This record gives sequence, structure tokens and C-alpha cells, in this order.
Amino acid sequence: MLLPAIFPVTCHTKHVGPGSTFVAIAGFTNNGTAFIPQALLQGATTIVIDENQITPDLIAICTQYKAILSPVQEPRKALALLAANALNNPADKLHIIGITGTKGKSTTAFITEHLLRKAGFKTALISTIYNKILQNIEQSTHTTPEADYLHMFFARCVQEGVTHVVMEVSSHALSLDRVHGITFAAVGFTNLAPEHLDFYDTMERYFSAKAQLFSHTKKQSLIVLNADDAWATQACIAAQKAADITGAVVHTYGQDEATTNNHTTMHIHQASCDGIELILERKPALFLTCLHLFGVFNCYNIAMATIIGLHLGLSYTDVIKGIGSFKGVAGRLQRHVLKNGALAFVDYAHNASSMEAVLKTLHPFTRDLIIVFGCGGDRDTTKRPMMGALASTYGTQVIITDDNPRTEDRMAIINQIIAGIPTTNTASVHVIPHRREAINYAASVAQPDSIIALLGKGHENYHFIGTESFHFDDFEEISKF
Repeated sequence: MLLPAIFPVTCHTKHVGPGSTFVAIAGFTNNGTAFIPQALLQGATTIVIDENQITPDLIAICTQYKAILSPVQEPRKALALLAANALNNPADKLHIIGITGTKGKSTTAFITEHLLRKAGFKTALISTIYNKILQNIEQSTHTTPEADYLHMFFARCVQEGVTHVVMEVSSHALSLDRVHGITFAAVGFTNLAPEHLDFYDTMERYFSAKAQLFSHTKKQSLIVLNADDAWATQACIAAQKAADITGAVVHTYGQDEATTNNHTTMHIHQASCDGIELILERKPALFLTCLHLFGVFNCYNIAMATIIGLHLGLSYTDVIKGIGSFKGVAGRLQRHVLKNGALAFVDYAHNASSMEAVLKTLHPFTRDLIIVFGCGGDRDTTKRPMMGALASTYGTQVIITDDNPRTEDRMAIINQIIAGIPTTNTASVHVIPHRREAINYAASVAQPDSIIALLGKGHENYHFIGTESFHFDDFEEISKF
């Protein structure tokens, strides 16, 4: 376990102990006020609550336990500031790098942390896959944890002598003030594509949430933007507006020519199943090779990580060696060679844009692309027919299966996927609800020149059916063949 069980300030009763401050937050399924009695029973001495939720009963129970009842206007922001103050503001003692965007956050964060670590810095990582301080790892539960966890994490980093923390920053984290008060040494905006539209009702609102990260910068901070993304113009405007206030520097990159004063042009020599070779136009030019990353989209991830690394003081030699030694990321186009010579790639692609990026990468390298995927239950339903249509466009065979159906009926999800597949393409579609059986079938029909794309779960080692989860790992399953 990376952190102590008891936090000085927390929004979760599992971290409450004698003397803790408990911040009651209204969540999506539960209201924190319901847990105040439990927090008091466990020793909380201060209760922070939305001023509009104070009731005579809450006043009475706090009086009974001789606890301070502290009303605030914005409990989430209060949680962030109180947690930071209780720990002597550890984030201020660290160089924190934040990566946001729809796709590529994990890989870019992992590459950036790898470059810094290989260059001799003491590093930490907060990601969708796991959180890490130096070499100590624990599985993550959120892309970006709650503010109380974050500041406990930063405090532990300071104790361990860490200097640089690389973290994924989700749109939810920005909208819900999890990173409120944190200033970043560098931030990156990878791209924007439809996602989380069950939370944000328009793409504009989704973009606005991501763009909040630009304002979390300061003088000499770096804002890096993918100039080839469809939202690049909006991102540049928002980033420059923030930079004019904070003093940060905006830097773009991409395959097209420069559109801003600070731009790095990228030339891709190779982006195949055998790895990546690219040149970044710097002074002098920077030639980079990585044998364990694949596809054009990973060239963008490498470029962003490189630009951030150079800004933070890495040399060309540091970057070249670091990219060359990078072994990839679990569940992000993770390659396995089957015993008969066929290739399989496990990827976390769980929305239409990510799926298309992966399939566009793999399709040119085989005449037999076998796609295994499903869609998560209790999540955005609009992407299901879109993903069905994409799979039938690129795949020689399409195997539709489970992907954490949760409390939804698995066949209802599958039928929504099938609804997007043209009737002319349905002959190549197989429905195998049990994911293990679907992977077994894909392996059994794969020929030596086939490529299997196992999409949706990526690094996950669990499978949710109903409200229960059990161990399941796509890479572990395909590695049996």
C-alpha cells in the first residue's frame, strides 16, 4: 500500500481516524452527509459540509461528539485546499506534469515518466493503470484520484525524495475540482473525440472541461498541444488565453507546418507492427526509434513526451536512449505472437475514435483482421452502434462479446452494437457473449498472417457482471495460444 490508511482530511470514511476532518461531498450515487455519523464514530473532529445541507439533526450530532461543523460554499474545492494545507502543501515542492485528452493520456504519461526516470530523476506516476512512487506500485481506481488521495500521494513523494510526478488528468477530475489548487510544470493536450457524453451533454462542454487544465500553469510552465487534432484551433485559443494570464509558454507539434511561433514538425518514417521511427524538427533534428510502440497515434504520444522532457531539462541523448528503451504500456497496443505466428494486439480502445485509430493502424498489415470487442454496461450507449459499424468496416471477422456488462443485459448491449452494422456485413459477425470463449474462438480461426485485435479492456484484470467482479485479463487469455 502506497499511503497510510488514515488521512488528516478526507471525503471517504475508510480514511477517517481520530482527529480527521471529514468533508461531506454530494456524489452521483451517495451523499456524503449520510456518512457523517460513521465519520464521527471513527474519530472525526471536524465536519465540512455544504452550507445549504446543514440541518438541526447534523448540528445536534456534531454537538454530541463535540465536533466542529464547518459550512462551506464548495465542498470539493474545500477538500482540495484543506488536504493540501494539512500536509504543508506538498504539491508546491514537486514538478508536476499533467496529461489530458481523450486518447493517449496513459501512453504519453508512461513515456514521460520513463524518460525522466531514465535520465536520473526520482519520479512518481498517477495513471489509469496504476499509481507508482519510485518502484512502489498500487492499482488505481480512477484515472485521477480524489483530492484527498492526491495530496497524500504528493506528501509521500516529498518524503521519498521524488522530484517529478507525471499524472493523467481526466475531464471529470477538472470538472469535480480534484486538481483544484495544483500548479503544473507542464501540461499536454493530446486530442479530443466523443467520450463521456453521458456526463457532458455537448462536445463543447467536454472540451471546456479539458481546457481548464491550461489555467493550472504558471510562469515558465509549458502547454503542449497536438496541432493536427480537429480541436487544435480551439485548444490553441484557450491555451494562449490562459498563458497570457499565467505566463506559461504554448508549444504545438504535428505533421503539418507550423501554425504558431513555437512548433515542432514531426516526420514519420515508420509506424508499423515492427515499431516506430520518426524525426522531430528541432535544432538539430531529433531522430527517435521505439520497437515496442506501434501506429501513427503513438508517434504523437512520443512527440509530446519528448517536447515535455526537453522542456524539463533532458538532453537529446537522454531522450533518444529513453525512447529506445521504452517497452510499451500494458493494454495499449500490447503485442503477443501466437504459436502459429499470428499477431494479437490488446488495447484499451473503448470508444469509436480510439477503436478507429487502432483499426486504421492494424488494417494495412494483414488481409485477415479479426476483431474481438464489446461495450461496457451502464455507460454511454450512443457509441455502441458506431463501434459496430467501425468493426464491420475494418474487420474480416468481427466477434462481439462482453465488456463489463455490469447491471445491463449483455444481449441488449450486443444488439445495440449490431444495430450499427450494415446488413451486407453481418455474415462476418459472430456473437459469443462469454469473453473467454470469444478469445478462444479468435485464436482458433487465426492463420499465420492474421492479426487479432482484442479491444476494450486493455490493462484491466477484472470483469464486471452485475455488481460483482472476477479476475479476467485479455492479455493473459491470448497468451495461452
